[in-house]
Amino acid sequence: MQFAYFDYQRYRSAPRQLLTQADQVRDTFNARADHSNGYLYGCFRSMVGLGLARDEGIAVSAWRTETEARAAPENGPDERIIMRATLRPTKDGAPDKADGLYVFRWFKVLDSNWNEFASLSDEAWPNMEGVFGTQIFGFWRSLDSKDGIADVLLLTWYANLATWEASRWWNKPVEAAQASMSRFRRRNDLIEDTIAYPVLFIPA
Repeated sequence: MQFAYFDYQRYRSAPRQLLTQADQVRDTFNARADHSNGYLYGCFRSMVGLGLARDEGIAVSAWRTETEARAAPENGPDERIIMRATLRPTKDGAPDKADGLYVFRWFKVLDSNWNEFASLSDEAWPNMEGVFGTQIFGFWRSLDSKDGIADVLLLTWYANLATWEASRWWNKPVEAAQASMSRFRRRNDLIEDTIAYPVLFIPA
C-alpha cells in the first residue's frame, strides 16, 4: 500500500442535505483529499438518525505519509482522527459495494492487549466473511491515542441489518460460525469500551 495513512472525519451537513444532495457533500471531501495529494477512501451518511444524527456522516481519506494527512485542511468536522492502516485495507482503493450497510466500530483496547486483539480479529474474519457474506474493509489504529490505550476503528460491510444481527457472537449464531464467534468472545474480554455507527455509502 502506498496510502497507509488515513483520517476519519465525523461531519455535519446542512439540514436534510444528506437526504437530497449527498453527492455534493461527497464531492467536497473528494476535492479536499485530491488537493492534498490524497484520495477520498469513502464518504458515508447517516441512516436517518440511527447511530448518527440525521445530518451527520463520516468521511475517510487516505495519504501516503502522516505529514500529508496532518497537513490536510479540516473540512468542518465535528471530529477528526489521524490513523494508520493495520491488517486492512491491504491495497489502495475505495470500497466497492454501493448497496447494503457499512458499520464503523471504535474499540478501546489496552496497548498491552493490542497484539492479541489484532490476532484474534485476523483469525476470525475469514470464517465470518464466508458464513455471513460480510466484508471487512478497514482496521485502523489511531495515531492520536493516549494513556496506554489503542483506539481502533473497524469498517465492515453487511448486506443488511439482519445480517449484522445474525453475526453477533452473543446472539446464538449458526454452528458454522463458531470458528469466528469463539474468537470474538475472547476478544470481547480485551475490550475496554466500544461503540458502532451504521451508515450508508455515498457512491461516486
